[in-house]
Amino acid sequence: MASPRSPPLWGSTLDGFPPAWPVAAAVNRHCRDPPTLPPPLLLPETAFAHLRRQAAALAALRPRMNACCRHHTPLPCARRAWTDVLDEFCTDEFGVKTRQFHCCRRHGAARRRCFSQETPAPTWDPVPAWDPNVAWDLVTEPPFPPGEPTASNLGNICGLRTLRPGPPGPGARSGPRVRLRVRLEREYGRCCRNESLSCAHSAWLKGLNRFCREESAVKTGQHRCCQHGGPKARGRCFAAAAPHPEYDRELHNVSLARPGPALLRSLCGPTRLFTQRRPVPELLGAVTAACCPLPPEERGACAQDQLSQGIATLCATPRDAWRDPQGCCSWEEPERRRCFDNTYLSQVTLGAAVAPPPLGQEE
Repeated sequence: MASPRSPPLWGSTLDGFPPAWPVAAAVNRHCRDPPTLPPPLLLPETAFAHLRRQAAALAALRPRMNACCRHHTPLPCARRAWTDVLDEFCTDEFGVKTRQFHCCRRHGAARRRCFSQETPAPTWDPVPAWDPNVAWDLVTEPPFPPGEPTASNLGNICGLRTLRPGPPGPGARSGPRVRLRVRLEREYGRCCRNESLSCAHSAWLKGLNRFCREESAVKTGQHRCCQHGGPKARGRCFAAAAPHPEYDRELHNVSLARPGPALLRSLCGPTRLFTQRRPVPELLGAVTAACCPLPPEERGACAQDQLSQGIATLCATPRDAWRDPQGCCSWEEPERRRCFDNTYLSQVTLGAAVAPPPLGQEE
């Protein structure tokens, strides 16, 4: 007589969950040879609700992946689908009182990295489809002359250095002003290691003196400040003429409530976020990670989707994870979104290499 079959042993995760982060080879293979549907999952009728939620997420991803094969950019589409499905899974996880999948307690890029590394063979691709460095093509030469280093602007000199343009590329326009900028930024980099104001000020004076010597070697008219006698008089003249004495050209206040093409072009370039109050970092991170790889004309709709999904996920998290000091989650839509827009997303300070549109304006 055959012994009775032992019931299957169910663990904390299903085979195949979480799904692997989409990479180009896997997406191409999926579109070329779509996998067959797996057999229905025979879970016990009671308990194991956490496995049912995982199975539902895997089932929701399959048609999204198939639809991406018909998209003109399948890889970004697949990555957005993967992110959306797992964010929805986390929303469902926080809708019950049992312990949530641990990656759901993270936000934005940290959550995506956590899920991708939970796969049997992690496939996290650290190279984004959108290269922020292409944004440097949109950055203009800083206005001349550079401001005088002071105690009040040294933080910007050092903190925003990576957002100011570097040396010009081959064939780009050069001259005494460009050479001064390149030399000065190089010296500032050395001075910023110790945040030395005296070092930065000395580099500024020496750079301007050399600039004036180079100016005098050409037949075109010299800058008026070079005609002042003595380095101190020239320094005072240049300091007074600086259009951005605080080195704050790259510092901006923006609203993330309804990002349009111009703002997204800025956000998808090199940036540094200074507003660190929640939920700004995770919402901005979700937008840039999911939307910047897309063609520019698709980013606006993507950004709205990511903000809406991010807000829904935040409002589904336990109060001890995020306290929602403005009480926005207590509202129903559309008042909830309006509350987020007006309180959390309306005044965000960031550094950006590509200037965003003025606050309240959009192209």
